[in-house]
Amino acid sequence: MTQKPHQSENLEADVNRLLRLLKKEPSLRGKHDIAAIKTSRDQAIAPRFEIVFAGTYSAGKSMLINALLGQDLLYSSTGHATGIECYIEYAQSSEEERVELTFLSVLELQEEVKDRSEKLELNEKLELNLVDITQEVVTQKLKQQCQKITGDHKGSGKTEKEDEADGLLALLDGFEANRKYIDQSKNNTYGMDELGLSNKDAHDYARRGTNSAVLKRIKYYCHYPLLEDGNVLVDLPGIDAPVLRDAKLTYRKVEDPNTSAVICVMKADQEGEIETSEKELIRVIRENPGIGDRVFYVFNRIDKTWRDPKLKQELDELISEDFSNTRRGIYETSALLGFWASQLKNTSESDRWGLNSIFKAETSKGPDGVERTPSFVLEFLDYCDSDKLPVDKFTDIVRRKTQSKNEQYLEIINRYKTSIIEQLLQDSGIQEFRNAITRYLTEEKRPELFANLASDISQLCNDLCESYLEERCQWKNKPADIAAMTERDLAQIEKEVWEVGEAFYRQIEKEIQLLVMDTCEDFKQDFNNLHQKMQDNLTELIKNFSILDAFANTCRNHRHVTAPLVAVLGQAFYDIANGLENVLVKESEILIASFFQRLIKQVRKQKYYRQLGNLLLGDDCEIVQELQDIEKKVIEGVKVLARAECVFYIIESPDLYDYEDSVWLYQFRETLQEASKSRDVKRMVEAEEPIRQLLEIDFQAKFKQTIEVNFGLKIIKMLNEYLLSMAENKRQLIWQQSARARTNKRQTIEKEAQAKIDERNRKLREVEVKIADYNQAVAGINSCLEAMKLDDYKLPTIPEDHSSATPVFIDVNSVESNNIPPESTSSLGSENDSSATQSYTETNFVESDDSTNLVASLVRPNSLAAQSERFNQLERGNLVCCTVTSVTDRVVYVKVDSFKNGEKYVEINELKQGSLHIGQVSEEYLDSLIDIFEEGEAIKAIVLAIDDGNGRISLSTRVLEISKGEIIKKKKEVMDNAEKRVTRALKKLPKL
Repeated sequence: MTQKPHQSENLEADVNRLLRLLKKEPSLRGKHDIAAIKTSRDQAIAPRFEIVFAGTYSAGKSMLINALLGQDLLYSSTGHATGIECYIEYAQSSEEERVELTFLSVLELQEEVKDRSEKLELNEKLELNLVDITQEVVTQKLKQQCQKITGDHKGSGKTEKEDEADGLLALLDGFEANRKYIDQSKNNTYGMDELGLSNKDAHDYARRGTNSAVLKRIKYYCHYPLLEDGNVLVDLPGIDAPVLRDAKLTYRKVEDPNTSAVICVMKADQEGEIETSEKELIRVIRENPGIGDRVFYVFNRIDKTWRDPKLKQELDELISEDFSNTRRGIYETSALLGFWASQLKNTSESDRWGLNSIFKAETSKGPDGVERTPSFVLEFLDYCDSDKLPVDKFTDIVRRKTQSKNEQYLEIINRYKTSIIEQLLQDSGIQEFRNAITRYLTEEKRPELFANLASDISQLCNDLCESYLEERCQWKNKPADIAAMTERDLAQIEKEVWEVGEAFYRQIEKEIQLLVMDTCEDFKQDFNNLHQKMQDNLTELIKNFSILDAFANTCRNHRHVTAPLVAVLGQAFYDIANGLENVLVKESEILIASFFQRLIKQVRKQKYYRQLGNLLLGDDCEIVQELQDIEKKVIEGVKVLARAECVFYIIESPDLYDYEDSVWLYQFRETLQEASKSRDVKRMVEAEEPIRQLLEIDFQAKFKQTIEVNFGLKIIKMLNEYLLSMAENKRQLIWQQSARARTNKRQTIEKEAQAKIDERNRKLREVEVKIADYNQAVAGINSCLEAMKLDDYKLPTIPEDHSSATPVFIDVNSVESNNIPPESTSSLGSENDSSATQSYTETNFVESDDSTNLVASLVRPNSLAAQSERFNQLERGNLVCCTVTSVTDRVVYVKVDSFKNGEKYVEINELKQGSLHIGQVSEEYLDSLIDIFEEGEAIKAIVLAIDDGNGRISLSTRVLEISKGEIIKKKKEVMDNAEKRVTRALKKLPKL
């Protein structure tokens, strides 16, 4: 028997420690099946290894257990023998062997009696509305009916109805015999001493059908080596048991995660295929991860195929087709023959080879005085007459009519004695099955349990290792001194400033894009309101139009007492146009004010706006103020647009004169003609309605042209011009605030640095504690695996950190103007910009890789002439051709080969070194240059500055870009067209 390794005494604590560590890692929660790990842990620590025997109700499970143990322990007979749970566990010695019996309750028995009575249709026959087994009259009536069904039946071929009647009769007799032990609602459990029984008597008590019928559970404690190390054999009712409660019990047990292995017992005497219930059982077994591949398939009652070649062939084909890949193998057994063959070894001729001892109960003489034949004897004689033994060897005896079956049995045994018994035992397949089970439980089970545990927690360990190493690296790579921490955080300020400027520009760009694409819902709603107000006003003006009022206004405007009748119509055009103009001007102002109110609110809500205020101590670079200023400018501009648009409302449309066939136009002309003859303006009142129609048609067309075509587009164009120009200027201004932001944040960052360093050290200590805890747990588990010779399953440990003192990581961002666009130093036409420009020009560039550090100050204009002479007329702003000599994350080093002077290139004969910083490569933010440039590559760039101390040239490709990120996406195109871009690039160079 494989012994539990000494090291595994701490296994539970070691596994629990890993589970606690897992619980502390939020990123790993929910990723692992904790329940499965705990099950594997419990099985490996103190395994209660439950081996369930499952199958149909007549497959011979109980007899198979008896054969496996070599003891007549469980009650077994043809048909439904086991209706209870039977647990067979280990007893430390023969003296400690015992039996524990758990009885069904009255309620449970009542339910089962009711079910059986209904199947036998006894309730209707006896006119019983309620089956109450506590009433003696009821039980007596039921017994009488069961006895009528069974009668004096002889032989082994009982009908299903007779089996059901026998079962009901056993229930009723068992209830009467054990009434004092049965509670109304709960399940009472008694030891054999409480029942006043010896060990042997307790076995016999449980085996009697009347007693077993009222038992819910039996626990046998046997001193048998196979049961050591927590092995428990579990016998259960059949999966197709007549009592539904029994069948459900088996399925629940097979589905239980605590079930460790299953002996799937199937009947070999089927017609070449497994039953539907057996297929369902196999499916349920395979779905239980606690069982895994620990399934042993047993085809029992194989002796039925020995005399039926066709059945044998069908069984062989079934096994070959459906069970060929079964890891634990297929076993063909005859449990009944194998068990009794093992028992015959302890008999002799003196007791007639068991007829006077182990078969005594079955051989008792009947009323006719004839000795009965035990079922084993019948099966034995069939075996002797089968193909398993030489042909005709026993035929003359088995088929002899002058002898009884018992006499035939004795003659064969007396003639061949132990040889026939050994042959029977071998042919039964029981020994092979016992050897396989024994080998697995004693040699393979425990290593497998430990291997399963290791497999279940291996991914957990991998994830913990990865998490701890990542956490260690994360905190170890953080600066460990205040200066380094300060510089690192200050370096992030420059990136943050760049991102703020870029985010503001992108938001304005997005807002304009929404207007252009007509997808800004708020603006659309406001413009629709303007449209409606104009429409309502036009309707009102036309509705209130009066010929007499228009005539009066005309006379008043021209200081005459009369006016041409046509002038009255012209006055109407003036009045309506003026009315529409007033509304358009007013509503346009509301439209623009609403747009800027929303825009300013949106800007203030953005993260970048809060960042800007934090970086510049409340200063927003006058973003809001400038938006408000632009609002005023746009409002004034839109008013001008509105007035200009309404100017043309005064002029009648050409279409006005295309209505010759119109009744109202004819009426209008006739009325004017008559009025002009009489010179009486009151006659024109008759034409008032036609005039209204004329005015509505004319103004609707002009109004529609304004609203749907002209006005909205002009407003959007104006907003586009004002806002994008302002956004670009603000982006440049924000980018120029890098040095100021660094200055503002330095003091705060320095104060926070010590706290961050303390946190770093604390976090490092914490992760090292977790690593030590993890390694200790894994070491304990690995020692168990080593003891089991399972080195391949050993779990990973985390090596100690033997690196030298914590390195200080200094990011070159901390001392260089990383990715700050050259435009950020250009003049914005304001005196206020000079300080920012000066701070930029005085900023030092630091070019750093593993071997080179160069600090180059940008030279002043008064020294450029001397530098140009030294560099053979090479000047700031020249386009140069270079060859890349090396590339780091942040700097490209080059050899300058030539520069463009006028229309031609001038070769440089002496070695001139140049450097291209990451901040001068592209307007797009970059993390590294390694993937963009290659050593030996030819590139072109603009000279940004010349180092007067070391003769090194600072370069820029950024200024060659027309659109953002071109160097990254279209580097070849930029280089091929560099000459054409020089003029534009020079305008983008920072002013010195």
